[in-house]
Amino acid sequence: MADDRVLALLSAVDLFAGLKPKVLGRIADSGEVVSYDAGATVLSAGEPTAGFRAFSPAGVSMHVIVSGSALVRVRDDLVATLGPGAYFGELSLVDGGPRSADVAAGDSGLTTFALPKWSFDELLRDHPEVAVPMLRVVSTRLRRAEARER
Repeated sequence: MADDRVLALLSAVDLFAGLKPKVLGRIADSGEVVSYDAGATVLSAGEPTAGFRAFSPAGVSMHVIVSGSALVRVRDDLVATLGPGAYFGELSLVDGGPRSADVAAGDSGLTTFALPKWSFDELLRDHPEVAVPMLRVVSTRLRRAEARER
């Protein structure tokens, strides 16, 4: 059974909002907690999430931050600093496209819950209700982006 700390973390993530404890437990059991030293690269822009790379968990996971911070850069510009409870890497799992940003561990290092693509795909297939909160989050992001363009 999954660690209570991971279950609590996942239940607070908007991507998984409203999911039943059994499904959250399945998500928690499908990933692993991973630690990165300060400055370590977690994801690189342009990395594929399909093909041979898909069998390497390091490059094809979405990450929920357990502790520490993550620095997100797009074309060498720092665009965000993420802390506990935030997540990254989910879009490439959803659409299969390459990574859109570089993500590195912050000054104090980084610990994440990493959910690999193949587990994510299996969860969507076995528990399609997982897609509902994700659609809400993606729709909200799209509406915000459209509002900024006006």
